[in-house]
Amino acid sequence: MAGQSKIKRYRRLVQAAVFMMMFIIPALNILEIYFIKGTFYSIDVGNAVAADPIAVFQAAMSSKSVNIYMALSVVIPILLMLFAGRVWCSWMCPYHFIVEGVSFVKRKLGMKKSFPVHTPEKKRRTETARLIILVCFIALAGVAGIPLLNLISAPGIISSQALVLVKFHYVTFELVFIIALIIAEFVFFPFFWCRLFCPTGTFLSLFKSERGMHLKRVSSSCSMCGSCKRACPMGLDPVTDGSSLLCHNCGDCIDVCPDNKKQETLRFISGRQHNFPS
Repeated sequence: MAGQSKIKRYRRLVQAAVFMMMFIIPALNILEIYFIKGTFYSIDVGNAVAADPIAVFQAAMSSKSVNIYMALSVVIPILLMLFAGRVWCSWMCPYHFIVEGVSFVKRKLGMKKSFPVHTPEKKRRTETARLIILVCFIALAGVAGIPLLNLISAPGIISSQALVLVKFHYVTFELVFIIALIIAEFVFFPFFWCRLFCPTGTFLSLFKSERGMHLKRVSSSCSMCGSCKRACPMGLDPVTDGSSLLCHNCGDCIDVCPDNKKQETLRFISGRQHNFPS
């Protein structure tokens, strides 16, 4: 379908807009315009507030209490996850945007670009390992009384560094962590942090539902050419893994699918759909 090729274009526009807003918001605050304020740890738009659920969860663990403000702050992110899937990761996360830029540079330099493809067993192990890492860090946060996962939250660090840079004209030592990740992206396979470690992505994936937006093969005419598998940054087989906790609805598989040019074969759907149309 002709319209499917526009997914990446739309995604790039959203990513660029979100990235620029990290710098525009503190600039507006300097001008004493406070309708919108905050970072990706917690952001206020008028009377609405949205916070990183994992940051709120850690705060609750550390303080051993939850107030109504904390509870309401996670409503928007969780609803977004339930209805639209993990779109935060591929459509809005500034680190994902940067890593796609790294992949572009590597391609221009002729460096190897490969997404290790998961077998079903590897996929299960990866999902399990991510959850174990998340649980261990949350447990440490509860014991230490410190939100440890905030120290390795790439989107939170990037947005907070953007705020500090605009308002105070310097950056803090936290930026070293992001620089180290970017260097590692050049050394290891692309999106290794997003795929294996990212605590925010792992936590959000817990709210993923098949009733929300996810990938689905909707036609039996699929040629099984494997183009979608080679394009998937998470190393999934989109034909069978559209509901995987690792899938972040980037749509790259839909864009490259040659069968979609003849008949809609792979697309985003909401709700359950089991039978292929004739």
